Amino acid sequence: MKKEAKLWINLAKEDFVDMNYMWKVKRYRGAVLFAQQAVEKIIKGYIVENKQKAPRRIHAIEELTKDAALNLEEIKIKDVKELSKAYTRVRYTDLSVQYYPTRASVEPLLEMAQKIYLWVEKKLIKK
Repeated sequence: MKKEAKLWINLAKEDFVDMNYMWKVKRYRGAVLFAQQAVEKIIKGYIVENKQKAPRRIHAIEELTKDAALNLEEIKIKDVKELSKAYTRVRYTDLSVQYYPTRASVEPLLEMAQKIYLWVEKKLIKK
């Protein structure tokens, strides 16, 4: 595995662990932040490893999956825009409180992030 890909993947793994910890201690906005970051970073690692190019400096998961040629419909995910929007929303108090105040408001995003993360991780391991 390429050194840069490994770096992205290791950072993604840290964020994935942090996402789960934040969820466990009921820090839902933090869990959303780390969920988005874990997915973003593992996809960037996938791009480096499989596409022989540097990933774009963007946070839009839907764009990164296109760059990586990953078809999220394989895992029955049609739209990741809400996960992408989370990157901005959690940084602003008014938006984070509006969008992520409860466990129920966060859980679908975390489930989506976990599904994507584990799927991409599995693809990387198979290689």
